Amino acid sequence: MGLMELKLEDKDKQSSKIVAEDTRVVIRTPKANTTKKASRSCKSCFNRGNYEPIDSVVGHETHLTYYRIVSCSINIEGYVHLSVVSSQHDNKLMSFEGNPLNMSIEQARDFLHGLRVKAGIPRARKLKVLVNPVGGQGNAIRYYNERVFPILRSSGCTVDLQMLEYKLHAFDIAKEMDLSYDAIVCVSGDGAVHEVLNGFLHHQNPIKAIQTPLCPIPAGSGNSLSLCLLGLEEGFDISLATLNAIKGHAMPLDLFSIMQGNKRTLSYLTQATGLMADLDIGTEDMRWLGDTRFVIGYVRSLVRNAPCPCEIYIKVEHDDKNQMVNWVRERHLDTPVPVPQYTGSELPKVQYPNGPEFDWEKVSDDISYLYAGQVPWVSRDLKQFPVSMPNDGFIDVAVQLNVSRMQKIKAMDGAENGAMFFDDSLKYYKAKAYHFKPLQTDGYISIDGESAPILPFTVEIMPSLARVLSPYYTWNNQF
Repeated sequence: MGLMELKLEDKDKQSSKIVAEDTRVVIRTPKANTTKKASRSCKSCFNRGNYEPIDSVVGHETHLTYYRIVSCSINIEGYVHLSVVSSQHDNKLMSFEGNPLNMSIEQARDFLHGLRVKAGIPRARKLKVLVNPVGGQGNAIRYYNERVFPILRSSGCTVDLQMLEYKLHAFDIAKEMDLSYDAIVCVSGDGAVHEVLNGFLHHQNPIKAIQTPLCPIPAGSGNSLSLCLLGLEEGFDISLATLNAIKGHAMPLDLFSIMQGNKRTLSYLTQATGLMADLDIGTEDMRWLGDTRFVIGYVRSLVRNAPCPCEIYIKVEHDDKNQMVNWVRERHLDTPVPVPQYTGSELPKVQYPNGPEFDWEKVSDDISYLYAGQVPWVSRDLKQFPVSMPNDGFIDVAVQLNVSRMQKIKAMDGAENGAMFFDDSLKYYKAKAYHFKPLQTDGYISIDGESAPILPFTVEIMPSLARVLSPYYTWNNQF
């Protein structure tokens, strides 16, 4: 990289020093600088024309990994601008700028080029951004103004912003969407991503549409996709999720094709029946609580302790839990995986239009719930699928036998770490397909957190069909 230290002096004669180390950058300022930098959203109606103050430089010394560099540039006059997301300052966007004091303009240009290479800064992306103002606790607009837009603007991204105005608005947008975007960013919960994927199902070129990368910014009551991409500690961080939007790579994601009657639906998270559907759909009126509503729903369902009368048929590929643990531990965050190629513009045809076949395993015990999916965390408090992977070509199917209330209460201990996976009362399969047949007409069926009719349905895997932006090559999941 040449010279490892760049000294800057800004227009107020305040100095800073950027030190490039092997694995991190250290930015030193001789004294605290509380300069505020005016900023506004590209939609003035969001903040009624008021300017939002953003910290420019705060603190004496800032340490960060190269990944946290948002942008670094030098203009023709030699004025340097560096933007970073700092963990020492609540992951706020920080700006450092000035004229080089210890380098020529050409040397400073080379220094900044080295920073950009180590930071992995890609070309500025063209993003379609969907904001759901009523999702979760209703904070999406504030998140966008205060965190998301400043980072996107600093990175140089082109932003096409659209507010979601009604249920299924994201579905309608996706059906007709221009496919020139580098990614679709959803400032919402998991439901907006579900709507976009199913809108793409009806696009004139569904294969190309579905392979447009999606990126969640966690602003809903359910944010499991963001949790699984960024990990338990960072999965709810708005700034880091936005950093993923500008720097993440397109990670392949399996999709589930669901046939219920004559209707085909796409799912990317989970399908739930019995107790798990009760705590999801049955707590819709508590969305304002965020994902805490799922814990309340679980406790409430314990009081009833109702069974889930049904028949389940599974095209089982693997049922050895220890082997599954080995597989997930063999996957590394930084190791790419092969990606199958889909040709043509149409989705793969349904393989099992008539439901289960003769060689599928039947499960019809006293069942509490069926829960199937591919995301380790369904909420911060529940790691239901600890051995799931985003693109292993399987559906993780969990069938919980109906046990006593006390056993279910004990199962809550360690649920956030996936401890229930090893319980003998939980049957766990890696499957290529499964069929669910309800034997009663009340209760709920949940698909990606959305209510579905109480009717039989068949689910089959479509390996690596979709794409999500990710800092890694698998879920950020340790088990």
